[in-house]
Amino acid sequence: MLKTDNCATATFCPVCHYETDNGSHLEKVERRRLMSKVIVFTVIEPARCGLITPAMIKE
Repeated sequence: MLKTDNCATATFCPVCHYETDNGSHLEKVERRRLMSKVIVFTVIEPARCGLITPAMIKE
């Protein structure tokens, strides 16, 4: 089994983490939608706190 990258988890919200791992009441589409949302927040929150600096893509 492959381990999920730490950036692709719900690390800042234990409730969201639990729901995505164990939320058997969620439909597959709902679970994926929630996971997409919490992955974004997992990256955004440290950036807002100045803990990471987003890379800029030059075209």
